[in-house]
Amino acid sequence: MRVPIAWLRDYVDLPGNAQAIADRLAMLGFPVDAIETRPVITGVVAGTIVSLEKHPNADRLQVGSIDVGAGTPLTIATAATNVAAGQRIAVATIGARLPLLTIERRKMRGVESEGMMCSADELALPADWFEDGILQLDADVAPGTDIVEHFRLGDAVLDVDVTSNRPDALSMLGLARELAAALGTPLRAPSDRNPGTAADPAGTAPVVTLDSADCTRFVAQRFDGVRVGVAPTWMRVRLALAGQRPINNLVDVSNFAMLETGQPLHFYDDARLTNHHLIVRDAREGEKLVTLDDVEHELTPQALVVADQAQAQGLAGLKGGKASEVSASTTAIVLESANFAGARIRRMSAKLGFRTEGSTRHEKGLAPALADIGAARAAQLLVAIGANAYAPHAFGAPVAAPEPVPFAVRDVKRLLGFELPNETIAAHLRALGCEVAIVDADRLDVTPPAWRKDIVIGADIVEEIARMAGYDNVVASMPAVYPNDVSSRPYRLERKLACALAALGYHEISSYALHGPALAAKLRRAGIRPSHASVEVRNPLSEDQRYLRYALGPGLVEYFARVGRPIRVFEIGHAFTTAEGVVEESALLSFGFTAPATDEPEWTDSSFLRLKSDAIALIRNVTGRFPETTRDVRNAMHPGKTAVLMLDGREIAAIGQIDPRLGHAFDVPMPVYVCNMYLDALPDNATPRDAPPSKFPSTYRDLALVVDLDVDAAAISQTIVKAIGELCTGARVFDEYRGKQVGEGKKSVAVRVTMQLRDATITDAEADLAIARALDALRERTGATIRG
Repeated sequence: MRVPIAWLRDYVDLPGNAQAIADRLAMLGFPVDAIETRPVITGVVAGTIVSLEKHPNADRLQVGSIDVGAGTPLTIATAATNVAAGQRIAVATIGARLPLLTIERRKMRGVESEGMMCSADELALPADWFEDGILQLDADVAPGTDIVEHFRLGDAVLDVDVTSNRPDALSMLGLARELAAALGTPLRAPSDRNPGTAADPAGTAPVVTLDSADCTRFVAQRFDGVRVGVAPTWMRVRLALAGQRPINNLVDVSNFAMLETGQPLHFYDDARLTNHHLIVRDAREGEKLVTLDDVEHELTPQALVVADQAQAQGLAGLKGGKASEVSASTTAIVLESANFAGARIRRMSAKLGFRTEGSTRHEKGLAPALADIGAARAAQLLVAIGANAYAPHAFGAPVAAPEPVPFAVRDVKRLLGFELPNETIAAHLRALGCEVAIVDADRLDVTPPAWRKDIVIGADIVEEIARMAGYDNVVASMPAVYPNDVSSRPYRLERKLACALAALGYHEISSYALHGPALAAKLRRAGIRPSHASVEVRNPLSEDQRYLRYALGPGLVEYFARVGRPIRVFEIGHAFTTAEGVVEESALLSFGFTAPATDEPEWTDSSFLRLKSDAIALIRNVTGRFPETTRDVRNAMHPGKTAVLMLDGREIAAIGQIDPRLGHAFDVPMPVYVCNMYLDALPDNATPRDAPPSKFPSTYRDLALVVDLDVDAAAISQTIVKAIGELCTGARVFDEYRGKQVGEGKKSVAVRVTMQLRDATITDAEADLAIARALDALRERTGATIRG
């Protein structure tokens, strides 16, 4: 959620440093994903256009006399067409610093201009979200007022991650309340009193029928004397900084109240509703509804709609309908502030394939009390722009008072490891809006605030205390570990693997164990079939979390796509597959890297060899043994750059470059090399046996062999070692050549064979005899010949 610090300051005094605010929010359980800094703007003040005349030397220019509260008006020329005498505008004075320029005194067609009238774009606001031309200010902004300070345009904007159990914090007031409690400063919350007290004129009172149990409360309120126009500038600026496009004063009021309180709202044109009657019901099979974005939807009973007696007027909690849209001719509106079942809104949103700011809040399950709070705030804002408010009408179950939660004070020490006085605990909880009654020295009765639904047991209260007291007060101590029958081998293995990979230069990442249908779609676009059937979750939180992952590799590839530069990463986790209806879980390790493409020959790839070397080193580290390498063909892997690593005839890992088509589908700009290791298949670490080195010198022979292209270097080395026996202390392939000198379909391989006796010096005759045995075995098993 985009959170302008400028908006938070309306409710609470905050530190000047944006990073300090972000750090505090993170400690409260609301991590900040990004801090968007605003450009430096100085020297921009409010001014009143005293007079405006045509430029004497230019048809398209006007010359204005601008009062900026400094005594002598400024003379400023402009090409804007939306200016007129009497307007309050933003003026950049001489020396002002704007994002793209510094204002200097200059002549425009013979007239000296002493500044510049500013548009929204010149104040780093979205140009297409505001008037075309000069930004119009409200009349209550006095000439000479510093615009940047008045609107707090210099404050950063935070991208805050709000967890699903805290929908009340999907609001500026909710986060301000958290910060005020943590900082120990007062909260300047707007009044929750609804200004509408008068009875509706006869026959105009809104009536609501709740024909679905998925709407528990519906507040309807009528307003007349409405004039659709431009919202106050301060409101438009707040909305723009929060990522909401200003539309008109009515739409902006509903969006502002929602972002401020967390309660989604909707306005209906009262003249377009049949008999002022709204009905919350299931949609009818095949019923059609055109929403505000001019899209027609064919509905099923799975959809929940708000209708009048004639037709559906909107998708409940998701999007309003075109039929009752507020327009320039609207003079009376009906406000909707309702509480809908979160699961119903979430399923409807997934079925129809779109989400809105309103549905994002509804689907998390809002507290019923927010319906009245949101309606009251919207009513205050509507009255402020000239509307007449009538008394609100609430339908559905009354808002139940929250039940007190008994809390044992000893749980603070038991669960957090430190103690706090009862008075301190009570102060922390009251700052969050809770009511606290101290029953005795060991018990408190805590009544959560009406806008919170997540405080239901004592452990929830402990969490609130920990957030307020600070997690840094939790003492780091090793808990007692009692004997148990659970093996520690998986933990020790994973830790050893992680440390070994870190030593090899890899960084650990963690990806989601759930994914959506988009992954299968990417594979299909790449012409690749998934290697396993996905395990579907019965009741997913969203479409993006419908399936359990069947491998770790896709998570690595998505990470490579986001980073877009060479990097080495690994992940240890679990994957899930299904066979004959039985779900199987397996522990996996995936590691790999991206590397720029090189101009190496087609038959060699240094990046693949680097990956192979790392995989062998890792297996050697955790098993004490060298694996056997065999070429292979794997789904989603490059057909010529794939191999498997085996121990005792059992596959323990697969390595290679991913299929270039897959990399293209994920938008990875470079080749990707990945190793997938099966942790359940890794044998226990072999106990090393030390043997003293021989006291006698060794000898070696270099062989140049010609073999077919499909003969592996490992097969050559293994054949030599087996043929020579204990006399051989090493057989290493150190060179490979391909070319016309060795013939089509052949390659030349250079091997160094080292031999040594433990009890005597090896003779040339013994070495030559051993080499002869090796060459006979090579001819028989690989077809190798000595290169001439």
